[in-house]
Formats: sequence, structure tokens, C-alpha cells
Amino acid sequence: MAKILVVSDGAYGYRVQGTVNSFGKKNKFLGIYKIDRPDDLLVDNIEFPEELLEKIKEADILLLYTQHPDNTYYLCYEARRLNKDIAIIVATWSGEGAKKELSKFDAICPEEMCLLDEEEVRGIIDKYPKLKEFLEEFGTPKVRVYVKNGEVKDVDVLRTSICGSTLFMAKLMRGMKVNDLEEFARNSAMLIQRYPCVAGKIKIFRGDCKKQKALNIHKKAILDGLTILD
Repeated sequence: MAKILVVSDGAYGYRVQGTVNSFGKKNKFLGIYKIDRPDDLLVDNIEFPEELLEKIKEADILLLYTQHPDNTYYLCYEARRLNKDIAIIVATWSGEGAKKELSKFDAICPEEMCLLDEEEVRGIIDKYPKLKEFLEEFGTPKVRVYVKNGEVKDVDVLRTSICGSTLFMAKLMRGMKVNDLEEFARNSAMLIQRYPCVAGKIKIFRGDCKKQKALNIHKKAILDGLTILD
């Protein structure tokens, strides 16, 4: 079982606990730690609570929702120093330069957390085997949608986005009418907006629209998972 630790210096990352506790069978929520976000953009030295450092030693997966770049950098540094087996996933990296710099710690920097899959980590998944357990349940959504007589009878979530939007969408899809498949998939994917989806909000210094990518990846999951019952 993979033990997941979350660190945040702002408003993001707090949905992970509910998602892991409600859906995780191969993953366990270890805790979430809120740390201070420095006022200055550049900081010479950052110290973290000893309790957090001890939890890093215990964790298998470290999820960082730290928006200050120095918080992110030094947490990656400490995590790799303290725990050679920990898989580091940075949800809030701040640009290609930062992504390249964090790569020396084997930090995974997905475009969005709901776009994280085996392909994203193909170079290191064997190095950090607990990633396999994590990605069996969390990452790019996978669903199975059962349709009978033009209506959604049930939806099985095989893998959910870590924020829980896939689970939310699946509950609301039951009973929906299915006429045009493309329109149905698009309308279903748009349900994550009511969660609401925060894709794109947690990336600093970036102007591209990741929320649309989150919608598209859920739409694709629906179309790929359609099962028409007789």
C-alpha cells in the first residue's frame, strides 16, 4: 500500500484526503501539512518542521501543492535526501525552467494532475515502484459507462483524478440521456466544472488553459469507456 503525504502552502491540495479515503484501496492517506509561504519571491534558506521531515521519511508518495518556488525546490531536495524511495509529484510547478531544475530530484511535474499517467513517468516508474500502486487508482481518469435504452444505467470509476472530480462526475452521470455520443460525452465532462475544477488556477506564471484539457481528458475517458447494453 502506497502512503501519500501532501504539503501545501496555500489553498490547494485539501481535496486529496477525501479522494484517497473514499476511493483508495491500494493507497493510504498519511497526512497533509500546511507550511508558510514566504512573502519574498527569492528566499536564501527555508526550514521545515521536524514533524514534516519525519513524515517524509515514512511516505511513499509526496504530493506538493506549494506555490512558492523555493518551498517546492527545498521540499524536493529534503525529500530526496531523506527518502531515496519516495516518489515526488509536483502539482504546482511554475514553468519549464522550474520543471527542468526539479528533474534532478526525479520530481514528476504533470501538466495537470488529471493528466498524470504511466506514460508521464515511464522513465522512473520502475525506480519508484509505489508509483504503480498510486497510478492504478489516481491520475488520468478511466471510467466504464453502461448505457441501456439511451440512458446511463451505471458508471464505474476505474481511476479518478486525485482531486475527486471524476468521482463527482460519475455520480451525476447516472440517469443522463444518451442520444449523440459526442454531445453526451462533452456534457458529462462539463460536470467537473460544478465540482468545481481548479485546473489552471494553481499554476503560477502560466497563461495556457489547462481547464479545457481537464474537460477533454474526461470526455475521452467517457468515450473510451462506453459500454452499450442490450
